[in-house]
Formats: sequence, C-alpha cells, structure tokens
Amino acid sequence: MRNDTPHAPETAPACEDDPLGDEIAELSAHLDAAQYRLLVLLRRYDEEERWNGWRSCAHWLNWRTGISLGPARERLRVARCLASLPLTSAEMERGRLSWSKVRALTRVATAGNEARLVEFALHHTASQVERFVRAWKSAEAAAGAPDGAPDLADRRYLTVRPTHDGMYEVRGRLLPEVGALLVQALDAAADELHRAEEPVAPAAAAGERRHDALGAWLDSRTEATVQLVVHTVVGGGGGAGEIVATEDGSHVPAGTSRRLTCDAETVEVKRGLDGSVLDVGRRRRTVGWRLRKALDARDGGCRFPGCGSRYTQAHHAVPWSEGGETKLDNLILLCRFHHRTVHEGGWRVEMGAAGAATFRHPEGRVVPAVPPAREDVKAPRTPDAGLGGWHRKGGINPWTATSRWTGDRLDLDWALWVLWGQYEDLGEAA
Repeated sequence: MRNDTPHAPETAPACEDDPLGDEIAELSAHLDAAQYRLLVLLRRYDEEERWNGWRSCAHWLNWRTGISLGPARERLRVARCLASLPLTSAEMERGRLSWSKVRALTRVATAGNEARLVEFALHHTASQVERFVRAWKSAEAAAGAPDGAPDLADRRYLTVRPTHDGMYEVRGRLLPEVGALLVQALDAAADELHRAEEPVAPAAAAGERRHDALGAWLDSRTEATVQLVVHTVVGGGGGAGEIVATEDGSHVPAGTSRRLTCDAETVEVKRGLDGSVLDVGRRRRTVGWRLRKALDARDGGCRFPGCGSRYTQAHHAVPWSEGGETKLDNLILLCRFHHRTVHEGGWRVEMGAAGAATFRHPEGRVVPAVPPAREDVKAPRTPDAGLGGWHRKGGINPWTATSRWTGDRLDLDWALWVLWGQYEDLGEAA
C-alpha cells in the first residue's frame, strides 16, 4: 500500500529529460498550493458573510469569478472541511496534495483518521484515492445499517401546521418507499430548478434548495394561489393601520406581506376601531396573465445580479401597498429567494427606462448586473502575485505533487481493513 522510498525533491525518479513535462508538473503543484490559499480566503469570506444578498456564497463566487455553481459549492465544502484538517491543509499548502485528492479526502477525513488518510493519499494516485474513498463510504454505510426493520406502517404520519411566525411546519415519518419517492421528486425538481448545481452543499443549503424545489414543483402543478387578507383599521388619531394574514389566519410580518402582495390575490377588509367589519373589497390578482407574459418576454428570468432563475415572481419596485402601479415599468421578475431578499433583507430595486433596473445593497451602494471591469485599478501586491517565486521558497519543484505510488495494485479490501478497520478499533477503544 505504501512505499518508504524518500519522496522527491530529495530523490527524483530516474527518467529521461522532459523540460516541458517538468514545467507542467511544477506549475500544477503551484496551482494546488495557490488553490489552498484561495480556499482559506473563501472560507473567511463565507464565515464573515460578506456575500449577504446573494443566495449563498457559492452564488456570489459564481457571479464574481465566473466559476459555475457546482464547482463553487464544492470549493466551499472543501474550504469548510479544511478548517478542521490541519495535516491535509499543510500538505496542500506545500503543493504535495492535489485539489483532486483533497476533495476526495474531505468526504471522509476526521481528526481521528486524518493522519492515516493523508499518508495513503501521498502514496497513491488521485484515481486510487477516489476509489478508496468511495469504498470507505460504502463500508461505513453497510456497518451502520440495522440487521432488520420492525413493521413501520403503524408509525407513518404527516402533519402540516402554521406556526406563530407565519411559516408552516411539516413533520412526519414516511414509509421507506414513500420517502424514497419524495426524495426523488424533490431532487428532480431541484435539478430542474438549479441545473448547474451539484448536490454537494452543506445540510442547511440542501434543505433550502429542497424547499425552493418543492415550492416550484407545487406552483407547476396547481392553479391555486396564496390569498392575503388585509385588515385595514379605519379611524382614530393615528390614521389607518394594516394587519396582514393569509387565508387560513396565519399573520405575517410587514416585509413578508409586502413581498406576497406583489403577486398574490388580496382581499381588503376595512374595520372600525371596535373591530366591526365596515367593508370587504373584491378579490383581485395584481399581475394578470397578459402582463406576466410581457414580463417573461422582457426579463427572461430573475433579474437579481448573477441569478437568472426561470422560476420567478413579479415584484413591484414601488410596493403595491404604497401606491405602486401594476404596470410593466414598475414590475420586475425575481426568484423566490431574491424576492424575499429585496423585501426582507433591505435591498432596493429602482426601475428605469425600457425595463432597466438598479439594485442597491442595504448599505446603499449599487450592485451591477455583472462585476465591472476596473482596468485602471492595479491589484495590490500579495504573496500570490508571483506564484513561482513564492512557492519555490516552500520547496515546490516538478516532483512535489508526484505520487509516491510504486505501481503496485491497489487492494481495496486490505486497505480498508488496515485504515478504516483500525480507525473503528481506535474509536471503540477511546
């Protein structure tokens, strides 16, 4: 499984001169070391939530750097994992572990098994590390599976109830086949909703995506819409006030109500100071289908910078509740997430001529549709500016990232017994 021969650069493998190959190999090691620096900076950016306003840090990375959403999510996952894996981090920083190997290791590495896994990765190729990690996860899943399952039918249930903050809580226990069908349906809807994304996000982000996928799935299969009841209290020295609730009586905050009234059916109920009903207005849909067609043709998807989702809602730049008109030059399409971001996150949208839109961050600065080119601004000099010189100080050369593998066949069963088996024994002993 391993080879104790000293690793280059102390002793380089004997081979013919290949200056072009050496340059490729050395540059690859430089890029892996620089990738580590990128992951450290990305983890810091994520932890400080400097991406606030975008759907996630991955969406900001996609918008700012052009990395597609799937690879962006994977970089974030690995960046978070490296925070608790010092040995893996050190080897990647030195260019000795490639991005491919680190990406695989972070799927199974922990503080208890990291040292053995890093040693294995240094002595094997990236494809062998990938195979080993898949086998490791399969062994873990098999070890954790119960020997048998009791009769589950009597314990099945599903409840949906409104909560005090206007949201809905879904709880239940589903039979295996029903749960599997639900997961497949949600994943299929999520794939359609986020075609460019990969299912590698942390649990919270995955939960949010499944929530959005469920909403889009329900929207596509029913003509029903949310109906809001606006209770307007008339009279008194303080003027009129409003309390907004959904049709089933769940009250919602002001920001949420402004978002929902952008594109929902509303019924105004005028009440006196004593609570009596003075008048009930007619129900109306704020955005008709003809106007919606025009919005679809003009916007083509969510207009928030870097989004473009095709699953959208109509947003009033000047809120309908504040007198904003339901017409094309006051409307813009936003996805569910960014519709909520604008109304409840402090962002503002200003509409201009011919459908032009300006998005303002809660701090007041304008966020353009694409990052502006700033050729007149010189980037500050950092250790990253000269990758070759910077990394050579750490000993990177054409053989740094070369595996210590000597060509022997990878025996997965034996490797698992030695590494995963020892890890389990040590865990039980602890």
